[in-house]
Amino acid sequence: MKRFYCTHFDINYTPHARSLAESLMKVSPESELFTFCMDDASYENLTKNKPDNVTPIHFSKLENAYTGLQEAKNNRSRVEYFYTCSPAICNYVLSYIEGVNEITYLDADLYFFADPEPVFEELKEASVGIIEHKFSFFTKRNIVYGKYNVGWITFRNDNNGLACLNSWTNNCIEWCYQRLEGDKYADQKYLDYWQRDFEGVYVIKNIGANLAIWNISNYKISLQDGEVYVNDKKLIFYHFANFKQIEANAFKTDLSRVFVRCAGIIKNNIYLPYINTISKYLDNSKLIIAKKDSHAVGIGMLARKITRIIRQILFPDIIKI
Repeated sequence: MKRFYCTHFDINYTPHARSLAESLMKVSPESELFTFCMDDASYENLTKNKPDNVTPIHFSKLENAYTGLQEAKNNRSRVEYFYTCSPAICNYVLSYIEGVNEITYLDADLYFFADPEPVFEELKEASVGIIEHKFSFFTKRNIVYGKYNVGWITFRNDNNGLACLNSWTNNCIEWCYQRLEGDKYADQKYLDYWQRDFEGVYVIKNIGANLAIWNISNYKISLQDGEVYVNDKKLIFYHFANFKQIEANAFKTDLSRVFVRCAGIIKNNIYLPYINTISKYLDNSKLIIAKKDSHAVGIGMLARKITRIIRQILFPDIIKI
């Protein structure tokens, strides 16, 4: 069965989006990925040497379809504006593209290792599918920002699915900022209330979906017949959040943050395949090393710096190729 997906990104995340598309084509060749290019450069990049399973869409079409986005764009940071657009791109596909009876939003920094069909089999006739962060002991404090992760969300083109999606679209256009304010945080915390407010919302249980640094320490990672398993489930996709290129040939996994060693299967069968793929699309001539964003000052900043150094000594998390 053909599955439809969408994602959005600017030129900085184009290598991630191309890696996502390549991995999806390998495990599910009939899938189609609608890529919303949020600047001219990313649209030009995607339309040249376009992958067979990708349909690039220029950001102007999205902004013309949802005029509230243009006003939001003027009063939010670039990251906040991207969050604002997450539901709108799903809405656009269901509203303006014929033959799509279901759309799944994907973050651009996902990478597929196996066919996601088991997730859809689990969803069955659900109108909306959402996935928990499944925070580990070391990351559970982050639940204040939302129990569910926006990395994968499926909407069926039915009354319940559209009611939920339209509400999310309107909510994000009205308020979508990268700060905690009451029961809101970015585009994410709205999901905490969907099961209360809408019918047909299902929470995906498969632990092989959305493995990430915030939950990887919950599980035993093994290799069976050349494929990665999460406990007894095949790894379907990994969420490479916090993954950074720090030099032309060096990448930081940030696994030290959660006291996980970047070694063995995690390094060789999860991170290296992703690095080998994304490296094909990186333009190191334009590499800009991002500075760490920290709100800590004084003694707090010093303590955080010392803690990071100790963690990185005990749990090295940089991969050089």
